[in-house]
Amino acid sequence: MLRFISMLVLAAALSLQIVKDAPAAAVDKGPPYTDAEFLALSADRLPNSFRKTLPEWWARAPDYLRKHVLNSPSQMWWPIIECNFFGYRPDVTGPVNSTKCEQDLYKASQRGKDNWSADGQWIGPSEACRKRDKRSEWGELICD
Repeated sequence: MLRFISMLVLAAALSLQIVKDAPAAAVDKGPPYTDAEFLALSADRLPNSFRKTLPEWWARAPDYLRKHVLNSPSQMWWPIIECNFFGYRPDVTGPVNSTKCEQDLYKASQRGKDNWSADGQWIGPSEACRKRDKRSEWGELICD
């Protein structure tokens, strides 16, 4: 019994050490951001596959894009970057303006969020949403 208790105490001490050494999440104070704040927050806001090339990409990003990203809420960064890749720009008018693309991509990324519980369990769309049967152009169920 004493061995069991000592193992529990040791495990608790190790877990406290791990939690203490874990890096603190960067504080998001909202736009406008500095370059340093963008790079610090991007680890939590951008896809893992993009993080490796981000510093080099950010150094070469055009001024219009840098200004648009730094003056936008952090949850919009990835839609902004992705729409720029597709050829849309925030500083032009007409069909190549990026506003609609960014809003559509953000809404699509948030669409399935309600299908998950706070603890990460799949709960699926509500019965009312399934009965309404509103779908995207790709057949995806929309529960807005």
